[in-house]
Amino acid sequence: MRTVNRRRGNETILLLAALVTAASVLLSGCGSSSQTPAHESLPIPPPIADKPDVIITVDSAHHNCVAALYTEPQGSTVPCAELIPFIRDELRIPSGSIYDIHSVPAGDNTELTQVRASLTAGGYRFIGGHP
Repeated sequence: MRTVNRRRGNETILLLAALVTAASVLLSGCGSSSQTPAHESLPIPPPIADKPDVIITVDSAHHNCVAALYTEPQGSTVPCAELIPFIRDELRIPSGSIYDIHSVPAGDNTELTQVRASLTAGGYRFIGGHP
C-alpha cells in the first residue's frame, strides 16, 4: 500500500513539475520584444481621475451624442454639434472638468474625433487610461 501511495505522490510531483515548466515556456514568449516598434511598447497612461464628471456616447450613425452625468443611469440625447453648450449650460459641467467618451457603433472614428476635438477646445479633459 505504501509503495502505491509513494508512486502516486511521485507521479503528482512529476506532473506538477511538467506543468510549471510548460507554463514558464509559454510565458517566456510574453512581454515586449527587442523587435517591437517604439510606438507599440509605450504604456497606456493611467486615468487622470477615478471617475469622469460626464460620460459622452457618440452615435455615429445618427450624428447624436448622449451626455450623462456619472451618477445618472441615462443621459440626454443632443445633436453632437450642440454638445458643448448642453454640457456647460444644462448639465452645468464647467470647463476643466473630466469626460469619458465612447462610440456606438464602434468603427467610424470621424464623428468621435470631431466630438473629442470640440470637448478639448471647450476646455474639457479626457479621463485617459485608454486610447
